[in-house]
Amino acid sequence: MRITVFDTVGNFGGGSRFLESLLPALKECRPGNEVVYYGNPASVRREGHVDMLSSRGIIVKALRSQRLAADGVLGFRQTARLVRSLQKRCGDMAFLPDSLSGAVHREIENVGNDCDVAYFPWPYLVKCPRLRVPMVGTFHDFNFRYFFGVRIFNDRQAEALNRAIPEWLARSLPVVSTRFMAEEAAALYPGCRDRLRVVYLAPLLPDSGICPEEAEGIVRGMGVRFPYVIYPTHLSVHKNVGPLLIAISILERRGCDVSLVLTGLGTEAASGRACAHGVATGVSPFNVMGLGYVTNRQMDALIRCAAAVASSSLYEAGNGPGLDAWARGVPVAMSRIPPFLEHLEVQGMRAKLFDPRDPRDIAEKIGEILSDPARAHEDAMDSLLRIREITWKKTAEEYLSVFDQAVG
Repeated sequence: MRITVFDTVGNFGGGSRFLESLLPALKECRPGNEVVYYGNPASVRREGHVDMLSSRGIIVKALRSQRLAADGVLGFRQTARLVRSLQKRCGDMAFLPDSLSGAVHREIENVGNDCDVAYFPWPYLVKCPRLRVPMVGTFHDFNFRYFFGVRIFNDRQAEALNRAIPEWLARSLPVVSTRFMAEEAAALYPGCRDRLRVVYLAPLLPDSGICPEEAEGIVRGMGVRFPYVIYPTHLSVHKNVGPLLIAISILERRGCDVSLVLTGLGTEAASGRACAHGVATGVSPFNVMGLGYVTNRQMDALIRCAAAVASSSLYEAGNGPGLDAWARGVPVAMSRIPPFLEHLEVQGMRAKLFDPRDPRDIAEKIGEILSDPARAHEDAMDSLLRIREITWKKTAEEYLSVFDQAVG
């Protein structure tokens, strides 16, 4: 089977780690398959996908239609923003070649029929191509259908999503990663109800093989103060960072000396002193540290050395940071929301649960982990044993089953 993968967005963090784990596993499960990966040039370069994936037998190519928007005119990246602005303003510009217009869906139509199945790991913010071969798409969530208090997407993006996603769901075999997200898709788009497939994900962050001493050295080298709780995230409203920040100030007032580490694009802005409003930025001594986007190796070290991994999110497909923590025997404190509860009810993990809108409850549950490390360690070790049964080999086999069904 020839599987062609199109990753048109190239997300930071979890989106890239998803691909870095799934694609090699697809190849390992069936070595005779050919896996061709077309990626956004910016993410291919940023994540080192040419070396990383090629060494695992994946053929890596950059999408030609996105090169100008990623690299700029004549390689001058300062011009890339202007290029993106012009391409958005002028629409598809069908009279121009894809390399100039940026019409990625047309490039996919030109190259995407030379395979048995076309797979789209992130079919968002791109027009649905018209292919003759079967298509499979992973629909991670539908957060664009909700208003959480601040817009996640601007008007142009929201309009594009609301126009394209129904077509994507109609023309592809849709995969989601939890039963909760399957229920969401069926409720929002009833026409896809009978074709939805649920494939659970294994932990996203690869094990870098570092020992405890090396991990601690990496963390201290980043200026992080121990003990700390970490929330790998990005600064979007549904990630709900605010109540977690206030919870840290509550813990401080109670005499608990713990800091909060945030990682992810844009989190540098959060560094400072936690207070009743959130963070007093730049105020020392820091007990909130935003590290921005970090490498997989740094992320591995940060999670291994954390007193706990927290997620105060309001809406997710599943708890990605929690999976990475459970795989390393680290305690987890997380929102009491359906997709997170599914990890406990279906997979048997253990975690402290809190009301994500109540800073006092968040502080209480994190405090329980810190004040009773023996119990927290017991829960973490139990989760570690259970999560060893959830592997990327198993995830890849289920995806291959979906591909077989699509082709059949």
